[in-house]
Amino acid sequence: MTDARENSRLGHLFRPSPFSRDRAYWLDGHMLHWRNGVEGGRMSLSEVTCVQVILPPARYGTARCTIRTEEGTLHRFSDDYWFGWTGAERHRWGVREHRRASFLGLVTALARRARKANPAVTLRFGPGRGRPFVPEELDQARGFVEVTPEQGEDGKSGAA
Repeated sequence: MTDARENSRLGHLFRPSPFSRDRAYWLDGHMLHWRNGVEGGRMSLSEVTCVQVILPPARYGTARCTIRTEEGTLHRFSDDYWFGWTGAERHRWGVREHRRASFLGLVTALARRARKANPAVTLRFGPGRGRPFVPEELDQARGFVEVTPEQGEDGKSGAA
């Protein structure tokens, strides 16, 4: 059963392979909800101890996020969506698309809210041990580049 919040601004739907079920993650306040096919669950963001993000350049790989809880549980999701064999998707079966916008929207909000709910949370960027990051770095990946007063919206200085 699909929850309407899966398709909200802070929701992300993905399918890691054409043979797997749809998976969804979404935020509702300080709770992270997920669904894998018809099974689902939720957890408080205060239980999150680590959020790791791997973000290759657009169209050059799969963006991934791994969340670790106090109990050692891992939640993994990516920006991949493989079209399956359902009636609505059959004509595109086996085609992959990257859903980077909804992925980054969820991950950015997740990192901010997890840091607020648990100040001891570790935020890592990159493969392996990665490097520490702040959620504002992901805003730049989403295209929200900060514009200084000397610069116009195109990023160039006003002097011609």
